[in-house]
Amino acid sequence: MMTLTRIQGLLFILLGVVSSYDSWRIVSNVRPTGNFDAVGPDRYLLGLSVIMIVVGALLAARSSAQGGSVSVAELFRWPPPHFVSVLVIVTAFVWLMPYIGFTFSCLLFFLTVYRLLGEASWPRIVVHAVLTTAFIYVIFIYFSDMSLPKSPLGF
Repeated sequence: MMTLTRIQGLLFILLGVVSSYDSWRIVSNVRPTGNFDAVGPDRYLLGLSVIMIVVGALLAARSSAQGGSVSVAELFRWPPPHFVSVLVIVTAFVWLMPYIGFTFSCLLFFLTVYRLLGEASWPRIVVHAVLTTAFIYVIFIYFSDMSLPKSPLGF
């Protein structure tokens, strides 16, 4: 039986390969006539797909002892555990963003998702949520130069 971690890794690799193909499709079909910035959507997508392939390979290479084995019935159980809860949290994230800004809604999103998905220590949850929010903020605001909704405090 395959471990759940290995299956997740293989799915990440598959999504990374499909995203790489889509990036190539954008380059060959759309970029010559499109009005993109220097990085453009194709190169963002290629970067994300490379990250997905690397993370997928790392997950797939993990030892079987780290992930529990899972039966085929568990793989196809619908809805997956926490599906509805995460869906509600994502909906709240999208709904709150125009009112409290990207940074605060992102922080709230990660605080709730990390708590829901198993992290028990609040200090660790806060540290992980702040670091993840800061990383995403730097990627989107500074490197990608995207304008995202700001909070009433201006960030």
